[in-house]
This record gives sequence, C-alpha cells and structure tokens, in this order.
Amino acid sequence: MMKIISFIITLLCSFSALSSGCEIEINSKASIKCLERKIDSLEQQLKDNKQRNLKLPTGAVVNFKGGKCPNGWLPYQPPAGIVNVRVNQDMIMCEKI
Repeated sequence: MMKIISFIITLLCSFSALSSGCEIEINSKASIKCLERKIDSLEQQLKDNKQRNLKLPTGAVVNFKGGKCPNGWLPYQPPAGIVNVRVNQDMIMCEKI
C-alpha cells in the first residue's frame, strides 16, 4: 500500500514543474494563462525600456569607436578654424543627420 501511495505522489509531482512562478501541468489552461501573462509583462518591459532610450537631436556630435559612422550619421566636419584633434585613431566624430 505504501509503495502505491509513493508511486502516485511521484507520478503526480512528475506531471508538474515550476517555471518562474507558473506551475506548468499537462493540459492546464491555468498554466498557459500564467505564461501568457508573463510574456505580456516582458513585452511591456521591453516597450518601456525602448521609450526610456535617449533620443539625440539632429546635429548632435558623438564619438564612435570603429572608425566608421553608423547609419543615420555622417562624419563631423568642424567649422572653419576649429581643429579636431583625434587622440584615438579608432574613434571617429559623427554628426546625426
């Protein structure tokens, strides 16, 4: 009798697992709903993080590593009479277009 109870408990426990606060069971609508809520929460966090990113205005001048300006940027041309001294040859000054 004890072996049967132990087997049943082991069997029941093996059908579920804990995944970040959601209990996942075979054929469980509640488990699916919990995971869907977690996905929605993560998607909202990504959206919030994107909104917090710093948006640089057109004309902003930034140093980039790699010697090449990224898309949306052009090499910065300082005004006449201004000398741009490059300390690191791997850096390039770029202006946002």
